[in-house]
Amino acid sequence: MIVEEQIQQVTDNLYITNNEVEILDSLVDSKNMFYDFSKNKVVSFIKEMDFNLILYNSSERDRGFTMYVVKNFCEHEEELVLLRNVFNNIIGAGVNQYMMRIAKSKVEDIFYMANTFRALFKKPKSDEDYDVMLPSLPSSFTY
Repeated sequence: MIVEEQIQQVTDNLYITNNEVEILDSLVDSKNMFYDFSKNKVVSFIKEMDFNLILYNSSERDRGFTMYVVKNFCEHEEELVLLRNVFNNIIGAGVNQYMMRIAKSKVEDIFYMANTFRALFKKPKSDEDYDVMLPSLPSSFTY
């Protein structure tokens, strides 16, 4: 199966690619390269000011890499929310739920750490207000 390589600019600060050369270079440069390609993998790291999330699907029918990059994530939290919502929709559709839950968790982790990174990078907080749904217990548990 031949997969056409793509780079898709979703927003000014979020892009998605399946260019394996770029992805493998990123994994090697960040010292996150793995050598077992028999299992699905989810890897995240920060490169300069960008949040990188790489997914590897080991399935025979859909094998390959996808990389999501949120540029300057401390100042563009809305892209993290968008990315989290994308994974929510994929999970809701029942597609590769285990791997998508891990990816969603990594995005949420970096979102909740944004204030810490903003202080570390000396970046101002955005004026935007984001709709981040926190998990809630079913009403039967709250009595």
